[in-house]
Amino acid sequence: MPFPALSQPVIDVSTNWSRLFSEMCELLEATMQVVSVRTTRMAIAGPSPDEQDRREFSLMSVEKGQAAAESILAMQSGLMNLIMVLVKDTSDHLWATSAAATTLASSRSAAQWFERQTELLMFATDFPANPLQLVSSATSLMQETLAPIHSRATANARRLGAP
Repeated sequence: MPFPALSQPVIDVSTNWSRLFSEMCELLEATMQVVSVRTTRMAIAGPSPDEQDRREFSLMSVEKGQAAAESILAMQSGLMNLIMVLVKDTSDHLWATSAAATTLASSRSAAQWFERQTELLMFATDFPANPLQLVSSATSLMQETLAPIHSRATANARRLGAP
């Protein structure tokens, strides 16, 4: 028996989750490498690090603050966009359901009433219209939130020549 074809929303969700998982693995690997290199440098430098080590150790703090601030801004912006989409979809759904209920109330025959009741029930059970889109949007939001941290960690791993 052949497998059924996957719909585009299912493919999109799968692709987004795979990309997020891959980026998280890269982030964790880069973080481990950078922490290893920096802690080794700290141990070797001891209580009197040279100028290069002091710059590197100072850079650690600045970069963490910048990445955290950028991450928070990305999360806030993404959440606001997601909330606006949800509010619009909910509003559209409520208006459509109300219109279907009004149409049902104005039915002139039993056949018309049953037909319009079916339409109203379809509206009522169709929310959210696309839950896979919501999952995909939430996954994209997580990627955007982690992007500043990911970019800093992977850049540091390359710059420090981590193995």
